[in-house]
Amino acid sequence: MRNRSILTILSAASAILFSLPGEGPRAGTIWARERGGGVVEFTNKSSATTSGKWKVWLQAGPGKASALRGSTDVVPARDTSATRFSRYDQDLRDEQAFYGIPESLMRAIIKTESDYDPAVVSSAGAQGLMQLMPDTARLMGVTDAFDARQNIMGGARYLQVLARRFCRQVTSAGTVCAPDEKVKIVAAYHAGPGAVEKYGGIPPYETTHAYVAAVMRRYDDANGVPGGAR
Repeated sequence: MRNRSILTILSAASAILFSLPGEGPRAGTIWARERGGGVVEFTNKSSATTSGKWKVWLQAGPGKASALRGSTDVVPARDTSATRFSRYDQDLRDEQAFYGIPESLMRAIIKTESDYDPAVVSSAGAQGLMQLMPDTARLMGVTDAFDARQNIMGGARYLQVLARRFCRQVTSAGTVCAPDEKVKIVAAYHAGPGAVEKYGGIPPYETTHAYVAAVMRRYDDANGVPGGAR
């Protein structure tokens, strides 16, 4: 239930963000202020924030968090074959056995990141199925980010690193992550662990809020409905 509540809040935040006139995935800063009776106002116009108790609510993020995957991609997803959803089944089973990352979470991330197309390159420079940034790929031992298996294993290894960083419960069977810790892992995968630690949770980046909402929705659907992450 807690995980679902977190997802509801994130989805609501994304709905408010993208309902602002003229705003899209690469919009600038969003300000918010609370008025009497619990009414919260939002604006994307800096000129309106010179008076009143406006605070930055969302802003553009750095690096990978600077844009959502999609219309701004350098190389967009073009693979629309239905077989792409099962093409990497063995690789996903192998990563789960080796790194312990649930296949349903991996599928949710892959769907959100690249729509199962290993050739995607984002405007921020992220590459492949799990949209690894070049420096992250190298650190995870990936020599070819466009090789689907390498990308999956590298992404899973990075998620394991993040799980060990943000999840407090470590047992003989491995790391156990609470719902709020899973949200931090997903946010860190997109915006970087330093940003998550700095803000104590999801950073106030508009793209990261939308990203986390999408991944967690697919992850929850997959755990409730077979094949939901596809």
